[in-house]
Parts: sequence; C-alpha cells; structure tokens
Amino acid sequence: MPLRQVTHDNLTINDTMSGSGDLIDFNVIEGHKENIQALPSGRSAKALAQLYSPPLLGANPSPSLIQDANSKERQEFEKELTLIDEADDPLDVYDRYVKWTLDAYPTAQATPQSGLLPLLERATKTFQSSSHYKNDPRYLKIWLHYIRLFSDAPREVFVFLARHSIGEGLALYYEEFAAWLENAGRWSQAEEVYKMGIEKEARPAERLVRKFGEFERRKEALPEDTDEPKSPALPVVRAALAAKTDPFASASPAPQQSKAAASKKSKSSKMQIFADVDEPDRPSTGSSSKGWDNIGTIAERKKENTHAAKPMAGETLKVGKTNGGMQKMMIFKDTVSSPHHQPLPAPNVYKNRTKLSSVYAVKESVSSQASRKVNFW
Repeated sequence: MPLRQVTHDNLTINDTMSGSGDLIDFNVIEGHKENIQALPSGRSAKALAQLYSPPLLGANPSPSLIQDANSKERQEFEKELTLIDEADDPLDVYDRYVKWTLDAYPTAQATPQSGLLPLLERATKTFQSSSHYKNDPRYLKIWLHYIRLFSDAPREVFVFLARHSIGEGLALYYEEFAAWLENAGRWSQAEEVYKMGIEKEARPAERLVRKFGEFERRKEALPEDTDEPKSPALPVVRAALAAKTDPFASASPAPQQSKAAASKKSKSSKMQIFADVDEPDRPSTGSSSKGWDNIGTIAERKKENTHAAKPMAGETLKVGKTNGGMQKMMIFKDTVSSPHHQPLPAPNVYKNRTKLSSVYAVKESVSSQASRKVNFW
C-alpha cells in the first residue's frame, strides 16, 4: 500500500492509503496534537487514532484503564528481557520495546510513567561493547533517541560514539552529528563530519553525498563574516600529551614528579599544597583513544545536586536563634506632652452662617410676651 505523509504544525503523520474500511478519523488526533512528541520518522496515524480512541476500552477510556493496559504490555516486554541471553537477536527485544513506548506514550519525554529514559539507558549500555551491533542501524537509532530527547550534552555523546566506533560505518551517524553542529552554528565542524563519513565510505554512500551537497549549498548562502569556533569536531588525541589534551582521559601525574613536589617546600609559599604520595599508580591512558568506558546515567551525572536519603535517628536539627534571657531593646516614650505640640483647633466651618441662637431667642421672647398677656386677662 502506498504511504502518505501528512504534516501539520511540525507533526508528521504517516497514513497508509487503503480502502474505505480503514478510514482514520483525524478529528481524534486534532484534539491531542499539542501533546504529541514529534519524531524524525513521523508517527502512524492509525496507531495514534487507536491510542486516543481504543475500541477495546470504549469510546472515552479513562486514564486508569489505559494505564492498566500499558502495564500489562510492559510486563510482556520485561519477561522477554529476562530471557534475552537465549534470544537469537537480543537487540530486537529492545528495539520493539522502545518503539512501543514511543507509540503508547506520545509525550514520553515529559511523562515519567513512560519509563523511556531508563529504558534507553539500559539498551545503550547493554550492547555498548558488542561488536556485532556497533554498526546496526537499530542500535544507533536508540542512541539518537537518547540524544534527541534526554541528553544534556549532545556533542559529548556524539564524540563518545565516535571513540567507541558506534555507527562508524553508517551514514546516519554523520548526518545527525553534522545536523546538530549546523544548528549550533558550527559550520566548519559540520563540513568536517560530512567529509569524515564520505572518507570512511559510510553506507548508504549516495544519500550521504546528497546530504553533503545540500549542506554545501546552505553554507554558500551564509555571509562571509560568520563567527564560529575553529576547533575540530572530534578532539585530537596525541600520545605524548594524551593526559593533558584528551578531555575524556583522566590526567595522572608521574609518580616521581608527585613525590618530588611533595618533598619540596618553598619558603616564600604562603599556602601549603598537599599531595597523596601513597596513592596507587593508575593505568596510563596515553595509548587509549576511547576515553570514557561508560557514559553513565543522567541521574549519576546530577548526583551533586541531590541529597541522599538517610535516617533521621540521631540527627541534630538546626533551628533559629532563641532569646537567651537578654533584655529586649527598650523603647522610650514622652510621658508629658510638650506645649509646642498641642493639637491645632478645628477650623470654624460655621463662621459665615447665621447664628441660630439669636433667632431662637427672638421667638422665645415673643412667646413669653404672649403668655403674659393671656395671664393678664
């Protein structure tokens, strides 16, 4: 069946054009498009329609029913992972597991219930030392999902893959690495990565050459005074200075130099520098070009920003300072008011009005005279 791609608001939906019996109601997807994480390969419209209106769970399924259905499906994948050592293609289990997670949780990046981050970390670590899967496109795509959705340092992860020869023979690695460098404004480094992939004859070669040609046309349209870093895309490792220049190697000073530095003490030095002279010698990294043996997890790299849980028994709680019996600051008040601060009299608002007392006095006099006349008669 032919495949049709519908792009709407940066969301690419793959729709299989078939008979009228498989028509998809896009109004169901329209109401959830803001919460769907876009993928480079697009998403299946049929899978999205079934997700937001599954026929087995009713027209308007509750979140609890959907969560229960996802939990059952997840348990099936976990059972397969327990028997992964006996599988003919162990990577296939992780590949299907990751695809199901992306389909079941369209917002997997922002949904901790999806468990996508620990799943990607498990998958990448399991086959890191496997030479069979180093140039498998499925394994590289799992790494790309991790870089695109969760990595806090994408360039370092791309360099890590290059040091361990993961995706070395795949054009997809060079295309994604160069695209990230281009978006970061590192055009010279992106060009270097494209040429590196062409030199190593990464497959498919025709697609890589076509992508490189499109990149060159975009680069020609840039202004000449574009400011960008001139450092190489991959750090260069030299055997003589590997301990100093390799950012992935742990620098270890020579034992004789460390002992000599510890024995010498300058008279003019104000601060004493201590050196561990009894520390066991670490293996040299001058001949190693791989660097890190394991990239670790995001939680391990952020452990300095979190407090480890420990029991409260025997702990001392710090509280604020309390009054130890010291007298508080006395506030002085004037007991006798000064005559200079007497309140001003209120203004006479009736100054220009008629005095009612004089009017009432006249009426009272008239009434008194009338009463006298009555008494007289």
